[in-house]
Amino acid sequence: MKDNLKIFRQEYLHANTWAQRKDGVPLNLLDNLTAAELKLAEAELIKAANAGDTWPIIGLGHIKSAAALPKLYDLLAATSKNIKITVAHSIYQICADDEMCNIALTETAKLVSWQELIDVLYLLPGFKDERVQKMLNDFRHHNDYLVAYNATRALGLPTENVVEKFRNNKQD
Repeated sequence: MKDNLKIFRQEYLHANTWAQRKDGVPLNLLDNLTAAELKLAEAELIKAANAGDTWPIIGLGHIKSAAALPKLYDLLAATSKNIKITVAHSIYQICADDEMCNIALTETAKLVSWQELIDVLYLLPGFKDERVQKMLNDFRHHNDYLVAYNATRALGLPTENVVEKFRNNKQD
């Protein structure tokens, strides 16, 4: 029999190698927990939540942890840019605080590197706000291929037109 709590701790909570992190946040490990295991995992995620690692923050939003809101609001006040957007996204998932949409808009506008933008692009669809959706859609026309490509993917749209556009621009 699988020990899902042990797997969660090893492969999620204490994941610190490239091999463990290369494919992104394994939210399915949280989904596999029983209700009792999830309560333990929630407490461990709250304790682990900090500005240096987004995985606990993302997990708390995924499980809609109301108990995490005080810690998340504290982190929100202490962070900026992509980390602040991640925290805002988790808060929004938990309690649909509309102010989190304003934070996503403001902080995304401050991001200049494609590396920071790409992770955020996949959070933006979770904000059910037409201004945020418009901003995400506008990123489909970004002059950086990776930003435009990932914005298109984040919206669940086919990427062929983006690939073709940048392929044609390179040949010019």
